[in-house]
Amino acid sequence: MPELVFFRRGEEVLRVGVDRARLVLGRGEQSDVAIPDPEVSRQQVALLWDGVECRVQDLSGKGTTVSGTSITEAALPDGADLALGQWRAVFRLSGGGEGADVATEVGHTTSIQARDAQSLRWLPAQVRVKQGPNETVHRLTGDSFTAGKDAGCDLVLQDRFASSKHLKVTRRDGTFHVVDLRSTNGTWLGPVRVFEAEVSLPTTLRVGETELVLEAAAAGNRKEPTSFHGIIGSDNAVKGLSDLIERVAPSTAAVTILGESGTGKELVARAIHQCSQRANRPLIPVNCAAISKELIESELFGHEKGSFTGAANARKGAFEEADGGTLFLDEIGELPLDLQAKLLRALESGEIKRVGASRPMHVDVRVVAATNLDLLAAAREGKFREDLYYRLCVIPLHLPPLRSRKGDLPALADHFVKQYSPRGQTVKLSTSAMDRLQNHTWPGNIRELRNVVHRALLLRKGPVIDANDLTFDQEMNKETGIAVPELPPGMTLEQMLEKLERQIVEAALRRYNNNRERVARELGVARSTLFKRLKDWGLTKQDEQE
Repeated sequence: MPELVFFRRGEEVLRVGVDRARLVLGRGEQSDVAIPDPEVSRQQVALLWDGVECRVQDLSGKGTTVSGTSITEAALPDGADLALGQWRAVFRLSGGGEGADVATEVGHTTSIQARDAQSLRWLPAQVRVKQGPNETVHRLTGDSFTAGKDAGCDLVLQDRFASSKHLKVTRRDGTFHVVDLRSTNGTWLGPVRVFEAEVSLPTTLRVGETELVLEAAAAGNRKEPTSFHGIIGSDNAVKGLSDLIERVAPSTAAVTILGESGTGKELVARAIHQCSQRANRPLIPVNCAAISKELIESELFGHEKGSFTGAANARKGAFEEADGGTLFLDEIGELPLDLQAKLLRALESGEIKRVGASRPMHVDVRVVAATNLDLLAAAREGKFREDLYYRLCVIPLHLPPLRSRKGDLPALADHFVKQYSPRGQTVKLSTSAMDRLQNHTWPGNIRELRNVVHRALLLRKGPVIDANDLTFDQEMNKETGIAVPELPPGMTLEQMLEKLERQIVEAALRRYNNNRERVARELGVARSTLFKRLKDWGLTKQDEQE
């Protein structure tokens, strides 16, 4: 899976997988990756991933700098970097592999493999020995260990098929080097007998009737959070939801997911798809609120060449692409009324017609819809077709808001920290940070929690996220997106305003390469006013002062 690797002053601080068709970066609360920087627009840029190629699309209207060039839309090649205020994001086409090379300075491709490997070398690891119903865990304290029946081995195996000295495992630069010591019955990795191999964590080796599981060491006695197809939580409402998904997924009945924004409706849709008999067919998501009214019909049903201005080629719609699979219609309540009739016809007959086509075609699609609106109330007000409501809500699934399942918050927060932390680094939340998370009301639900973790990973100063590293969407100024700071003791409001003004001007000077004219224009101040400020702050050259 492709990924974005974020850097601040050359240090890796955040990793985000490009796991959807459209990933939005910006400082606004509706962005998929929250970047706490006043120089970044609320929605700065979108990454469009079609499974083969990634394109980058500027959303700010001012251009986004990609590999040193300001663009509005372009292909995003492997290794390209995006300038996002004081952060940089490097695009990796094949993310997820240990020790992937990433550019750490503009114009210089430097491997982080050595640094990551050094970190991984000392990550706590253990070997779990499974012999029938018996299981024991041995923590790895050195660089290597031997296993076999001989009492001199580091790991003594009570297995009649194991040799006296059966194998040796050596930790080597973030991986484990397995060597079979000429054993009689061999060392097996799945169905393959290995004599020498490099493996990563977790890996299961088989020796006779014994399994040796190499894995990361468990942190104390803490249990891993319960997860059902990515849905994390042990709250009764979440358990009931998971049970209901398992029961309704095998059917072909339409499902509508109801819940507040940010509760994870697309994740539930994916779980339904993965539990169904259509799991090996495509899941096509469509956000009905993100597409203009003029294009939504073409997006859903496709169009023929020349059917309207700009239709240079014929194009499949979402229904055709989802044929045999699942179509996820997010924000279904935003669908225009005239299209609601066409959607109802498609659901009832299984037939669709491209824009400009003379004949319909048959498709086999299971529809899962989602909304944060009260569709029944909208139907009574004439804003949503009542017959479509009953056709879509055959099985309604209600998602609980995060504030009603606070017991799951620590597990969710830890999950996001682990998911987005740089590879090879162990980042944790402090007790004070967790307390602050627990005291928040979470109007933005799980999406807001994910954004808070993103920002904290970007702002932290070390391996621990403290309470001061957390900023919530409601604390962000609605116009600028800047976290509103508290007035430090002993500082007047006038002093604080001057300090903030200087920081904004200095950031603009860096952004526009010290072009005073451009900075004055962008900040909306007279050039003479800007020059006076710079002179007062001692930021002018000697000849300029004279």
